[in-house]
Amino acid sequence: MANKMNFENQLDYSKYFPHFGNALFAGLAILIMFLVGLSAAILIYKNKLTKKIKILLLSISLLCGGILFGGFPNVIYLTGLTFLILGISLFFGRVFCGYICPLGAGQELVSMARFKTNLIYEKQDKETNTFVPIIVRWIFFGGFIALILIWGFEILTPLNPLNGFLLIWFPLNFLFLIALILLLAVIIASIFFYRPFCRYICPFGAIVSLLGRFNIIKIRRTDACLDCGLCEKICPTLQGFRKSKKGECYLCYRCVEFCSNEMFIDPHKIAEIKRYLSTFTLNFDVLPKEKFLDKTIIMIIQLFVPKKRMRYFNEFIDALEGNSKFFNDAIQNIVERLKEIFSDEIKNIDRKSYEAWINKNEPRWREKIQPIHLDKLIYGLSKQI
Repeated sequence: MANKMNFENQLDYSKYFPHFGNALFAGLAILIMFLVGLSAAILIYKNKLTKKIKILLLSISLLCGGILFGGFPNVIYLTGLTFLILGISLFFGRVFCGYICPLGAGQELVSMARFKTNLIYEKQDKETNTFVPIIVRWIFFGGFIALILIWGFEILTPLNPLNGFLLIWFPLNFLFLIALILLLAVIIASIFFYRPFCRYICPFGAIVSLLGRFNIIKIRRTDACLDCGLCEKICPTLQGFRKSKKGECYLCYRCVEFCSNEMFIDPHKIAEIKRYLSTFTLNFDVLPKEKFLDKTIIMIIQLFVPKKRMRYFNEFIDALEGNSKFFNDAIQNIVERLKEIFSDEIKNIDRKSYEAWINKNEPRWREKIQPIHLDKLIYGLSKQI
């Protein structure tokens, strides 16, 4: 009977989150945290997340979800919201752990100072380095279940670091003081270990790590990948290797930020160029071959990053003329397709006119370079190796 009552009591959110006594305040909390998660998911999906935006989103989660809303959402308690977030995680991965959870946000912000560009270590044994956290996590998960079965959900009040935020609401509560001490310990540990609570202790994180293997939205390599291995080195959870299920990927975006493929403004536009080429047979009678080839070359030129555009353009033309092979497979595949369709037209390409066009537009392109690629040029591979 006691266990049943404990279970029923912990379902009452107002017991742990005093702001839920006010419907407007509760709605504001849900709206803000939802918008944070949605913004992160959209920006990651569209490859538009920058370091500044990431810090802003994490800061909102920490300040609003943690300090203002008293550790909301606290998914360690078994509530309807917990199950809802578990369901969402099946589709959107660990967006919640990465950007919405205030404790996760705090750990990530601290880690950004510690794990800026961890490129100096050699590639390690992935299986060994990922196996230990898994064992530790499930030992803690088993202990978590045992504590609930023996003492009920009430035992989680002082042991849940998220409750440390509630000391702001209840400054004389000794149980929340213990939780605050644990919260501070987690934040300090984050200086030395990447997301220690998320990766080793959090029971919700243990379950989501299983769901994360099957989620739809993941950070994946594109066909522009050079297999340089940099993403494998930079990933703090060693999830960057090609066959990883991404169960421990917190969408920290380091792999994208420090991708060595500085060639492209947006690798996703390669697919757009391929689709354009596939329409040639439907439009050859409307647009002359020379015009079609010219437009394709211009699309590829605009794909290359400023400051290196001229270099990659010349390498691309060399590949078209058969003088060499372009080092990126995605572009080389386009080269082969162009050679099949425009074999005669390629012989008449006026390289000088394209170079003049590039020089004319280069200042304008540099002004409009996307922040994410600017970050990559400043902080990425060119500065580290």
